[in-house]
Amino acid sequence: MKKQFYTGLFAALACAASPAAQAAPLYHLVQSVPLGGAAKWDYLHFDAPSDRVYISHGTELTVVDARTGAIAGHVTGLAGSHGVAIDTAAGLGFADSSQNRMISVFSLKTLAVSARVPALEDADGMVFDKPSGQVFTVGGDASADLVLDGATQRQVATIALGGSPESQVSDQAGAIFVDLKNKNELARISTRTGAITGRWKLPGCEGPTGLAIDRARHVLFATCQNARMAVVNGDTGAMLANLPIGKGTDSAAFDPVRKLAFSSNRDGTLSVIAEVSATKFAVLPPVETEPGARTMAVDPATGRLFLVSATVQSATPPKQPNAAPFYTFLPGSVRLLIYAPNA
Repeated sequence: MKKQFYTGLFAALACAASPAAQAAPLYHLVQSVPLGGAAKWDYLHFDAPSDRVYISHGTELTVVDARTGAIAGHVTGLAGSHGVAIDTAAGLGFADSSQNRMISVFSLKTLAVSARVPALEDADGMVFDKPSGQVFTVGGDASADLVLDGATQRQVATIALGGSPESQVSDQAGAIFVDLKNKNELARISTRTGAITGRWKLPGCEGPTGLAIDRARHVLFATCQNARMAVVNGDTGAMLANLPIGKGTDSAAFDPVRKLAFSSNRDGTLSVIAEVSATKFAVLPPVETEPGARTMAVDPATGRLFLVSATVQSATPPKQPNAAPFYTFLPGSVRLLIYAPNA
């Protein structure tokens, strides 16, 4: 199966180099899982050990068994749910609530909340850093990153970022990377000291929101509101590429097995970038998804991609160039979309 996928990938690369050629889509929809509830969603997190997808869903996390598509349960009491982080070894999950300004700690086994910890204003993206055992939760309006000790759930530090953060990723080797939307910058934080050890401008990137990392090569992929992807060296901050993506991005992901970076876009496309080498990248034909499918997660073992959307009620044309329409959605129509690589 993997050999067949790479054969298709190389064919897509050849087609990408030839504008006249038409490549078959790299991915296809294999399942649509109704989630119901409020027509609101944000981050997704795929947990490989349990094969579960955690979906930020309005006032809760909806948890889906990725093998069967069955709803495994809910983590409730999360008004303004955004970020989620998982500590598999401890059997704990962390989910923020921007309206309550709280971080809820829950059991991965029962999904019951065991503790609530104050969060920063406009709590958003979260990440668990395994080597340090810490949970990092950004506060957009607070322009800071809150650090919790995962074992004790106590606040360790609040790191001033000097800009409004959105997504963040850990290299699992001593650094957290955060994109600063209002500054068009990328910041690097030491997990040992909490100090900012790098701050880099992203030329040609307006409003970075999504962020993904290739940990092996220390390459970062920041997706931007002007329909561009900034590819950055995580050691030096050097810009490696500035590539076109779809409109209305809100999330990025990286598949370390197939060496593919993704941007999920509100315009109903999934942008696919092939990492040919540590310094060379190729734009592949986009995958058609659904309008509003702006956040995502990836399962590297199988190559499955997870996105969320809902039935569109109305669309308002964008006011800015390179922006996607603004959609309103039918309540109760939210669904998890599962895509698989084509053979």
